[in-house]
This record gives sequence, structure tokens and C-alpha cells, in this order.
Amino acid sequence: MIKAIRGAGIALLAVFFAVSFSSYPNNVHAENNDSGQAVSFLYFNDGHEIGPVTDKLGTRGGVARIKTLVDSLKGEKIVAFGGDLGGGTLFGGVFKGFPMVEAFNRIPVDIANFGQHDFDAGAANALELVKASRFQWISSNLIGSDGKPFANVPDYLVIEKQGIRIGMIGLTSAMETTTRDEAVQQQDVIESAKKAVDKLKLENTDLIIALTQEPVSDDKALLAAVPEIRVVFTEEEAEDQSFVYEIDDGKRFVFSPQGNMGSIIRLDIRKDQAGNVNLSHEIMKVDETVAEDGELARLAAQYQQKLDEELGKTVAVITGDLPYGDNHESRFKETAIGNWIADAYRNYYGTDIAFANGGGIRASAKKGNFTLKDAKAILPFGNKIVVAEVTGETVLQALENGVSGVDRLAGGFLQVSGLSYTYDADKPAGERIAEANINAQPIKKDAVYKLALSNFMYAGGDNYSMFENAQTVVGPNEALTDFELLAAYASKLKTVDVQTEGRIVVKGFADVTSRHWAHAAVKELTGGGLMSGVGEGRFAPKISLSRGEVQAAASGFLDSSVSIWEEIGLDGTDANAPVSREELALAVKWLYEKKTAKSVPAETKSPFEDDTQISDKMRTAVAGLSKLGILEGRPDNKFMPKENATRAEFALLLWKVAGY
Repeated sequence: MIKAIRGAGIALLAVFFAVSFSSYPNNVHAENNDSGQAVSFLYFNDGHEIGPVTDKLGTRGGVARIKTLVDSLKGEKIVAFGGDLGGGTLFGGVFKGFPMVEAFNRIPVDIANFGQHDFDAGAANALELVKASRFQWISSNLIGSDGKPFANVPDYLVIEKQGIRIGMIGLTSAMETTTRDEAVQQQDVIESAKKAVDKLKLENTDLIIALTQEPVSDDKALLAAVPEIRVVFTEEEAEDQSFVYEIDDGKRFVFSPQGNMGSIIRLDIRKDQAGNVNLSHEIMKVDETVAEDGELARLAAQYQQKLDEELGKTVAVITGDLPYGDNHESRFKETAIGNWIADAYRNYYGTDIAFANGGGIRASAKKGNFTLKDAKAILPFGNKIVVAEVTGETVLQALENGVSGVDRLAGGFLQVSGLSYTYDADKPAGERIAEANINAQPIKKDAVYKLALSNFMYAGGDNYSMFENAQTVVGPNEALTDFELLAAYASKLKTVDVQTEGRIVVKGFADVTSRHWAHAAVKELTGGGLMSGVGEGRFAPKISLSRGEVQAAASGFLDSSVSIWEEIGLDGTDANAPVSREELALAVKWLYEKKTAKSVPAETKSPFEDDTQISDKMRTAVAGLSKLGILEGRPDNKFMPKENATRAEFALLLWKVAGY
């Protein structure tokens, strides 16, 4: 029966296929000139889309605008791409990176580092991308099965321009989140960096730059471990802005450009007569204000037309929107789209249960006509859906792994079909599954179940190591891809009408687990009714605090309806207006004095470096609460008085005042 269904699905599909930015004023760009020893280093990354991306954040990116900006800069320059030009989106999943290589050849790019998504279609595909490139790839920590650098690319590179010798290394982490392939292996980032830098020391370089694909926290650890590296260009932290981090009093930097090629980081490198290398930087926005290069705009349009022709056929009608979540709900709670996808896997193979990892769901399904393009946008990685026989104990281990990173919105969270489970976010990782049932009965550890899941998870991706001893029923060589199964299931249904139905129950808050710094405060305050979440399983600790939330908490805290904002002389008429950190300090001072009948110490100066930026009216509150140990600053001993206070910060302050 499985073979008959699979054949029907293949035949069906064969028919269808016939920035705002952050920077620092003391490091502004000075216009380059053709004389003297000077070179500009231009860096961008996250090249999943050949054309501009337009969404709720605005318009950004596109190879045609990148080329315009690169061409606009005169003088010596090095153009570097930081990684991820294949996979991750519909365009990347369909074309597997080759259009981007074609475009980068024309810009031209000089050097590129690998991102993990460059291996989404396998190491063999990545090797073909390297072969098609007229620019130089490097990697200091990815090796092939022969123990040599992957694709025989150099582990470091030195480029000399205008008498300035610039050494570069390339580092890639998170390879466990892409297709598992023995033809490429990730080695330790820091140890690999040390080895590459040791070689660069013999090259008489003036500056060492690291191109990385890893979180900024890891970049900072890299700089601490390898002092010879002066500049790190890393992966994107956000889609709507770029980030610049000054390290060691501004002597070293970490640069993170905007996602989807939304910005270019320009680093101007100058060498004076004494041999000193001076750096300045600029963030160049790649938005609608930048004219498109005609040749590359035509190339992008050709590929877009090809994409539309191949994937534009309607397969079903959806009765209502199926969002995957503006707040990544598919990574911590049940979603209708997650149910639909997992159901598609289970229905096709007739298995007992099915898993769909939330991180693999990359787009929403809109009400109305549903096309293959929509299916591919939702599941762009092209993972094969395999079938295995697993024990109940293995299922429970997988569920525990799935909820172990909910506070980080880790992609391994499991959307499910054929089973239900409850997890408690207040418990430590490894002990969170409170209940798990199949057919309304508790999972039996020694029972054997047929499970449909992606080959990505089955091979150990997202730390799913528990399937090592499972019995394979349908392997990747005979399996269909995830988006093909979703399209086939949609076509079978004709009308798609799915809802959440209690398959996953969340206890506590997934974004404020037991390891969060405000966990105790949030648990006590929400348990006592002084604060509440913003939906199932979500407290939103980083969201800006509103005046209405402070008023509601204050009323419950003091059992009084008096207006706290009138009492402290601030405007509280707009309940949705955000509260700044210095305003919150004044409010908490008032709450403390009302609750304890004690006065906050009348200090006139706070211990924070930015004390002078605190308004005179608020400084006493900040200083006094700080002396009491109630109020703390943010990193680098700064209070950041004008920034919006967060819900977690308020929860912690109120908790301290209450004396829980």
C-alpha cells in the first residue's frame, strides 16, 4: 500500500513540475581616496534570495543592489561574502545556490566563507558550488572525509593591496543543523582558528580578519582566545538591523550585517608611515534607495520567472490562514500548520506517529489557493521523510530533546501527529515531559511504533542521537521530500481546514524556563496574578513594558486603584505607551516606599557609567534603588536610562520589592 500511495504522489507532482542600523559615532567612515596605503573591506552575508526581500520589515537586499554599492566605491577593495547562499528559503531550496554563485561571479566577490545552509543539499552540491565559483572559498575548520580542508579550499588566505597584507580565516559552526554528510565534518572553531592564525603569523600580515558563521557570543569568545584576530565579520543577528560590537576599548570589532543581504559592512583599513593600521567603518544599507544594476536585475528576474513557472500550480484551497508564528510559535507550542505537516507525513506512509521539527517550518500558509511554491516556501530544506521502527523509550527521549531548547526557540521542537504530550517549562531540561500518549494511552517504553520523520533528524540533526539503533523501514534513497508530501496531502484533501487540538500542552513559560535570570520572579508574580503571559507558553520577557502593565501590577500589588503615574508626576493616559528604564525606576521607588513604609536612600549619584544621561528627576530613584541592591544596570556597568524597560526587568524589580 505504501508503494501505491508513493507512486500516486510522484505522478501527481510530476504533473505540477511539467536597517535601521546600530553603529558608533566615534568610528564613522571617512571617504577613501586612491593615494596612500588604504583599502576597503566590504562584507555581506545571508544570500538566500537573488532578488530583494519585501516584507513587514520593508525592502532589502538583492544582488543587483549589492553590485551597485560595490561599484560605487572607488579605490582598492576586497569584497567578502560570509556564507549561506543555498537552502533555507524557497529560492535556495529550489536552485541550491547556483544562481547566487553566478551573480557573485559578476559582482565580483573575492572571498567567501561557508555557512551551514550551503550544505543543505549535501556536500556534493556544495562542492559543485565551489567549482562554479570564480571567487575563492576558504575554511579553517571544515574538513572532508580525507581529513583535508573541505573541497581542498585553503584554510587561510592573504590578500595584499596598497602594501597592506590582510590575513583571513573562515569558521563555520552549527553544522548539526544542516544535512548530515560524512563528506564534510566540523572541527572545533577556536582550536582551528589558533592553527590557522599560527600559519598567518609567518605571513607578515598587517591585519587578521575572521569570517565566521556563529553567534556573536561565540565570536567574543573567539577574540578572547585568539588575540591576534582584530576583526570578526559574522552572521546576521537580525533581519531589520546591523550590529557593531567594540571589543577592548574599540581596538577590535565584531560586525554583524543585516539579514538577507540587507546591508554591507564597509571597513576602511589604512596603514600609516609608521606601519600602524587604523580602522574605520560604515554600514551601507541595501534598500530601495539603492538603484539596481541592470544586468543583475535582469538575471534575478529570469530566475524569479523560472521559479514562478515551476511552482505556481494550485493544488488545494486553504480555508483560513495557517501561521507558523511571528514569535516562532512552532518552536515551543502546537500550531495548526505544524499539525498539518506532521499529518501529511503520517498519512502518506500510514505510520503510527510522525514528527515535524518546528525549525524546518519557514513560512505561513495563507488562506486561498495553495501551490507547490507555497509548499516549498513552508518547507524549503528538501529533507527526505523516512520511516523507522522505534521503541516507546526512544519516542520519549526524542520528545525530551525537542523541549530541551524551548527557551532558545531551538528548531528541534517537535510538532506531532498520532500522539500528544505535555511539557513543563519550569523543569530542568531532560525532565520536562510530564505526559505523553498514543491513542489516548501512555506511551509504553518497550512497545514498537512506526515513526515518520525527516532524514535530518533521523541522522542526528538537532541532537536527535537516539535513533542510532532504530530499524529503517523507508530510507532516504526511496523517500520523498517533505514539501512533496505536504503538496500531495493538500491535493488529496482538496480543501485544507486544520486547527490546533490539544496535541501539545505547555505548562509554565517556554521563554522563561528555570535557567532564565527572572524565572523565580516571573513564576511568583504570574502565580499571584500580578502579571500574566501573552499567550500559551509565552511571557515575552524581552518585550517593552507598557504603562498599563505597570498600573495593573501596582494596583494588585498595593490593593489600590490609585494612579501610579499621577502619583509620580508622569503621563499614564496612554496605557500602551512604553516605559523607559529611568521612568520604571521612579515607579518602583514609589512602590517600594508605599509597600514598606521606608524611604529609598536619598543618593544623588548612581554607580553607572552613564549616570549623567539619567534625567534629574529620576536620578535619585536610580541611585537609591541601586544602593539598596534592588536595581541593576545592563552590561558594561551602564544603566541605559532612555531605553525601554522590559517585562522581565519589571518582574524582577517588583519581585525584589515584594521580598519573595
